[in-house]
Amino acid sequence: MSSRGGTEAFVSLWSSIVLLVLCVGGTVIMRKFQSSVAVGFFMGSVVAASQMFLLMFLILFGYIEDRLENDLPVDGERLNSFVCLVQSILLGSFAAILAAHRSEILDQKISVEEEDDVAYEAPKRLSVV
Repeated sequence: MSSRGGTEAFVSLWSSIVLLVLCVGGTVIMRKFQSSVAVGFFMGSVVAASQMFLLMFLILFGYIEDRLENDLPVDGERLNSFVCLVQSILLGSFAAILAAHRSEILDQKISVEEEDDVAYEAPKRLSVV
């Protein structure tokens, strides 16, 4: 039984929402709005999310020590803290890669609009007889 009430559920829900918004916002920025301000905002958001997951790891690490002192099971907290640490490392790595290649991303704009009005044709199948 948890002694934290709804706090842990709120943090889990909030982090899921942050990741969802980060994924959708990153996709929109990288596909459509490739300006230096938008890419910088996205990079800052990724760094902020990485720091949030690092802090969640540290908080859960403290909960583990609390629960060990009270002779309560800590398997859930260990798993959650490991996932938060991995997520923090992955987001930090992605932010570093994005920062290193920011100029190439801004130079190579990807357009989702088609310039020519050619309709899509499916590849032709070879008949096996």
